[in-house]
Order: sequence, then C-alpha cells, then structure tokens
Amino acid sequence: MISWLIPEHFSDILPREARVLESMRRKCLDLFKVHGFELVQPPMVEYVDSLLTGSGSDLDNSTFKFMDPGTGRTIGIRADMTPQCARIDAHILGRKGVSRLCYAGSCLHARPMHPLASREPVVAGVELFGASGIEADAEIMSLAVRTLKKLGIDVVHIDIGHMAILHALMGERISDESVHGVVRALRMKDPVALAQAAVGFDPEVQQALQLLLRTFGEVSVLDILERELPQKPEIQAALREVRELASICGADEVSVDFCDVHGYQYLTGITFSVNIPNYAQAVLRGGRYDGVGLAFGRSRPACGFTVYLRALAGLQVAASHRPQAVVARGPLARDLEAQVEKLRDEGHIVVRLLPGERDEDVLEQFVITKELVRTSSGFELKAL
Repeated sequence: MISWLIPEHFSDILPREARVLESMRRKCLDLFKVHGFELVQPPMVEYVDSLLTGSGSDLDNSTFKFMDPGTGRTIGIRADMTPQCARIDAHILGRKGVSRLCYAGSCLHARPMHPLASREPVVAGVELFGASGIEADAEIMSLAVRTLKKLGIDVVHIDIGHMAILHALMGERISDESVHGVVRALRMKDPVALAQAAVGFDPEVQQALQLLLRTFGEVSVLDILERELPQKPEIQAALREVRELASICGADEVSVDFCDVHGYQYLTGITFSVNIPNYAQAVLRGGRYDGVGLAFGRSRPACGFTVYLRALAGLQVAASHRPQAVVARGPLARDLEAQVEKLRDEGHIVVRLLPGERDEDVLEQFVITKELVRTSSGFELKAL
C-alpha cells in the first residue's frame, strides 16, 4: 500500500471534480476568445534562466529544478505561466502592437501556497502586452470580474492595491535584502515586525509604511492616504489610478489594501485579487508588470491575471450534479448501434449497457432520464 501513496499536497482529480474543472476551463477559454485573446500552450518545462526571468524569489522558491541529462543545464517545471507568455510575446511573436494571449493548464509548486493548497494547481489566465495606459488595466480587471461571474461567483469582491507606492517609498532600497522584512511585515499586518524591519529608514518612510499597514478597507480610505502619505507625484498618481479603476472595474464590492505586496520584485503598477467565503487564499490574482520581457530583448508594458481553477472547482464539487444520461440495452445490432451514435452526435450522453451491467451501477455516475427502446417502427426515447 505504501507504494500507492501520493506525495503530500498532491491528489487525484476524480470524475465529479474533473467534470467541474473541465467545464470551468472551457468557459474561461471561450470568454477569453470573444475578448480577442489568443490561446498559447507553452511547455511544462524550460531552462530556468528563461522560466524565472523577472519573476523574483517567490517563483524561484516554488519551482522544481533538475538537470537536463542531454545538456547538463538546469531545467525547471513551470510554477506560473506568465513568464512563459512574456517570452513568447517578446522573443517569438515579436509583434509591434498590442498582443493578447491566454492560457489554461497545470503548474507545479515545490511548496504549497498555503497549508491546504494543491502543489499542482490548474490555472487559466490572460496577459496583455504592449499597452501601458489605465484603459488596459481596466480591460484586464473587468475581464477578471466577468470570468469569475462566468464561473459561478455571484458577488465578486475585488481588492485593489498599487505597487508604485511601495516602490516610491523604498526608492533604491527596493532591491535590497532589507526590504524582505518590510514586505513580510506588511503582508502579515504586523506593526512590531514592521518597525523592526524599517529601522534605519527615514522617519517619513517609517510613518508612511505604518499608515499603509493600518489604513485599508473601503475606497473612502483613499482620502486619508492622499492626505497623509508623502506628496510624491508617483504616489498621488497611483492613488488616483486606484480610485478610478475601483469605479469602473465592474466588481460588486471593492476594497483597497496596499499591504498585499506579493510579487513586489516584478509587479510595477496596479495589483488586484479576489477572495471568496470559505477559502483562505485568493482565487484570482492580477496586476501590471511592465518590463518583464526585457531579458528576452524587448521591454514591453504588460498586465494580466491568473484564476486558480482547481481551488474554485474543489469548492463547487459538493454542489455539482450528476449529468443526465440515456441508457441503451440489448444485444449487438447494427440499427441499435447506429441510433446510439446518432444520439451521441446530437450531444446526448448514452451509456450502452454491457452484459451483466445494472442500472444501479450507472446511477452512481449519472442521472438516467431516458431509455432507448426498440419499437415496431424503429426506436424511441422512453422517459424514466
């Protein structure tokens, strides 16, 4: 039995969850398609020097790495598809104008994102390259809201931040090791840890960081931040941008929080996430990450989002229903098999009962609504 055990934070996706998950994937891709996003399918593995380009230490720590026996180079299994899309846009497509790409597939995490998370998340998302204005951010955020609505989230509460504020406060320190402690303290909203991490910073910066830590919630808190944060042009511009996007993103509820600073090493502008009841982590994350393609030879403005489909599917499995099916029974006969295939071509699920197979066995998987029966004039569907 021990040989059959699956490593921690991995699990099989059983039929009911797989059905929900596949339905979600199709809904996402269909929605992305009508918004002009083209599907790409990058490989599961790449050399780490391209896979982790511009992604920061968070993604590095989540990536499985091993040596390619053929070349001796280090290969990584993707933990996120955004860097791959950036490589495709910058290095392969090479378009001069706006490029809209979308994806759906599995990733692999060396460490779970949280104690209950799968290390093999199934995700879908979009990336918009070549547009830097607020219009592009609004397009991405509104599409994120529509996506969650399409996936069955009735009330979408979006939480908005802006990485330009932390970058403006940190200045040249943003790449220093000392900033890691500040980031951790902000994420945990721990004022004591923040004070310790910010020792040696300018008093104005220390006060501004503590203000960010305790000032979050309704959009109205932007009034306080506009008044009390340093009057740097980039900070005030970021606050105005958040206010405008909050009013036009289409979410049912909006809050602001500038302590959600995940990905601070590569995110450069607006950030947003969506949480839902009964789940500890965000089910969707997005933002702006200008310059991510620089290492591939083209510094392109970019924004996008990722929705964690497996997390959503797992929450909806209990409410999902068995699909309806038609049963067909009887010995092999050409006319019967032809009728079965006709129904399948029309989109019906038809279970051809095998010798010894009982209706009770099928009922564990489907709701049997009709039976295909032979009549004197041919076949008909009999309601059950």
